[in-house]
Amino acid sequence: MERPLKFIIEDIVFGPILLLFLLSSALLLMYRHRHHFKLSFRIMLACWAILLLGSNTLFFQTIYLPLKYLTPKSVKHNSDAIVVASAGVHGSGAPTPGSALRAHAAAKLYLEGVAPLVIITGGVTKPYLPPVNIKGMAIILRGMGVPAENIIIENRSADTYRNGIETSKILNRLELKTVLLVSHDYHLFRLVSVFKKLGVEAFAYAANQSYRKESIPWWRILTGQILIASRLFHMNILDYLVTNFQAGYKLQL
Repeated sequence: MERPLKFIIEDIVFGPILLLFLLSSALLLMYRHRHHFKLSFRIMLACWAILLLGSNTLFFQTIYLPLKYLTPKSVKHNSDAIVVASAGVHGSGAPTPGSALRAHAAAKLYLEGVAPLVIITGGVTKPYLPPVNIKGMAIILRGMGVPAENIIIENRSADTYRNGIETSKILNRLELKTVLLVSHDYHLFRLVSVFKKLGVEAFAYAANQSYRKESIPWWRILTGQILIASRLFHMNILDYLVTNFQAGYKLQL
């Protein structure tokens, strides 16, 4: 689907490309007189370097690499129960986009036969009002075909540590040994660590990695933005020349 022109212009005007161009131009103009403006030149050069590094995916991937090795491997492991962590709800009871994504991933796992039970942990938060079984993540699970009797809502916890404590009570009561934890990849390290600390055999599944996304190199994005800016510039110049030519032709007549 093509993006609207106004969004493309916003990316160019408010994105890093314009700032990088302006900073680069200023640095080139100040270069001859850098000895007279040492502090200003160094500050601008530092801003240019930070903006250049922070605006490309290569820098992000470098920072993200150590965290990637800490994140548990996402696997579809057959377990006694699927435990899906809530990512919050709206005042109306509707799940946030994060909760909706996790609930959708958990429902798919259930329908694939990975586990016979789904436990929603942290399923209710203020100002969330009953009945809880027709709100939040539960309604997504039921809408996708998970039977209501195979959904358990743990509504006492409000953080990751309490998620583990309250859910482990349910697991002990039902004599369940293994769980598949469903959450976003950035949350899985903490979530799995808590459950393992409580003596639960836990496996991880990243909800946001269940849908493959094509990665576009930063240099291709940069090249595309430059080409778009160039075309818009030439189109405006051409339009200006045509308009003035037509106006001049009418005056001659």
